[in-house]
Amino acid sequence: MSATTQIQPFRLFRVRLVGRQRRSRNLVRLTFADPKLADFADNGYDQRIKVVLPQGGGDTLDEFPMGPDWFSVWRSQPTDRRAHIRTYTIVAVRPDTGEIDVDFVDHGATGPGSRFAAESAVGDETIILGPSRSYDGTHGGLEFRRELAGRSRQLIVGDLTALPAIAGIARELPSTATGFISIEVPHAEDARGVRVPSGVHLDWCVTSAGHDQLGTVRQWLAGLGPLDGDQAQTTVIDDGGDDPYWEVTATEQAAAAPPAVSAWVAGESGRVRALRRMLVDDFEIPRAAVCFMGYWREGVAGS
Repeated sequence: MSATTQIQPFRLFRVRLVGRQRRSRNLVRLTFADPKLADFADNGYDQRIKVVLPQGGGDTLDEFPMGPDWFSVWRSQPTDRRAHIRTYTIVAVRPDTGEIDVDFVDHGATGPGSRFAAESAVGDETIILGPSRSYDGTHGGLEFRRELAGRSRQLIVGDLTALPAIAGIARELPSTATGFISIEVPHAEDARGVRVPSGVHLDWCVTSAGHDQLGTVRQWLAGLGPLDGDQAQTTVIDDGGDDPYWEVTATEQAAAAPPAVSAWVAGESGRVRALRRMLVDDFEIPRAAVCFMGYWREGVAGS
């Protein structure tokens, strides 16, 4: 590497699938390996990564640009030829063996990610954009308000697509943390893999059993009593197209004093919006401690 080469917070890794593990009825854990993954940073919590997925037969991976201008080059490629890019959460990093784990939702060949989860085989290659250990700074890609983990009640809500991120957050919570975690899963067999401190209540909302996640979250919030709102500004990303809804609090807008509740909500965009209305409008959760992320959109084959 030349002295003038600037190290970026994220880099592209070309990896090979070396392991598959069925974690539950709808979750598959894929293990990827490459010696260069020794440079993959392990930040924990809800660290986002990007996974490059082929259009179909895998040939589009060979056309994926690997240079520093990869994104602009990828955007310029014909949409029917360029590889898909999807966002996932890193589950485990093992730099000593050059391996990482990523959980995929498998609900059939309904989108590139789910198709990859269902059909990929050991030996298949893909490309992952992840944080570089060589970068001396903050990588980004973490939305959970870590500084509030032991200072505010935690409200963490998501569906099956958010389960890996929620499990990562729960692992990092201090033993003194308090709050409520609700995870909506389609079947009881998917209700696994999350351990929480004793002061955090874990609610598995099983849709096949008729459980109502919005109702349980509302009941928990109602039991807290009045909450103080604030005037912090949030950043909303919503282009009106296929990209889902995303709203987070700007760092400079963070409250000086810890709010009563710090909220992290992720999953289907329509549900995230409904929860946003409940938390901010009905219960006046301070916007200085909210994170609402639409991971996917009902009716759009994007996962």
